[in-house]
Amino acid sequence: MPWSFLLVACTVPAGDSAGPHRDGEPDTADSADSADSADSVVGGGPCAAYGAAVATGTVADPTLDELSGLAASRLNPGVLWTHEDSGGAPELYALDPTGQRVATLTLDGVTNTDWEDLAVAECAAGWCLHVGDIGTLGTDRDTFAVLTVPEPLLSGASTLTATPEVRTFRYPEGPEDAEALAVDAAGRPLVLTKRTDATTHLYRLDDGADVLTPLATLATGPSDEDLAARVTAADLWLDPPRLLVRTYFHLYEVDLTAPEAPGDPVELAAAVEFQGEAVAWAPDGGFWQVSEWQSPTLWHTPCAEATP
Repeated sequence: MPWSFLLVACTVPAGDSAGPHRDGEPDTADSADSADSADSVVGGGPCAAYGAAVATGTVADPTLDELSGLAASRLNPGVLWTHEDSGGAPELYALDPTGQRVATLTLDGVTNTDWEDLAVAECAAGWCLHVGDIGTLGTDRDTFAVLTVPEPLLSGASTLTATPEVRTFRYPEGPEDAEALAVDAAGRPLVLTKRTDATTHLYRLDDGADVLTPLATLATGPSDEDLAARVTAADLWLDPPRLLVRTYFHLYEVDLTAPEAPGDPVELAAAVEFQGEAVAWAPDGGFWQVSEWQSPTLWHTPCAEATP
């Protein structure tokens, strides 16, 4: 089926509900194409405009070949937290911007059933990491979880262990597949579902609840798109509240001032990746991207420099 991202277009074989097939070699769509694109102007968000995507490094560790979540640390400057997809070890990996692993945090007493996304947010402990065990694995799974641990201060230790708080939840009208997690200013998880009709359902896990609260439905691409518009990651900038929503081949910024009535998604220029499933706001107001597959590139898109 044809697929496109902004001004770049190419063709790949049709994939199943889990995304592009991993058989054989990945498509060689040139991520650098996006680095030459014009700045993407967005009013009111963390950046008035964004610059071109910059490759900062490569995740060379061959065991990290299915990265599915990404969060930029606020406690450890320059650190990016990530994890593997379903069936991986119950571990979070701290990377530096060149892609080198600097620490491993094992989550004790849990399994990686289908970890799909990662978020960092302020909490009573300072900063916390939230893991979304929210994928269905193509099964009839109907109970999902958000796992929360205080983010450790990395001061030389490279191997750490923590026991997470586990919050399980269900959907109000039966299970849905999801790969995107964010956390709001009140510390409540937001879940965005992965659908085949170019939309996503936005839910919130309220305090003390075990059933998600439906908030809104967002468009994630042209109405005739399927694979290209399936949501694979999200992150929330808190002030002003702007939701970053990633699909396989689009990236959007959404005004989330009113979660029940969000603004229209505004498409951003970003690095083009094969099976991109992770995105995170950077502390500088730009954003980070990384994809699945072996030796993926870390991409940083900064704020554009102001025009004199």
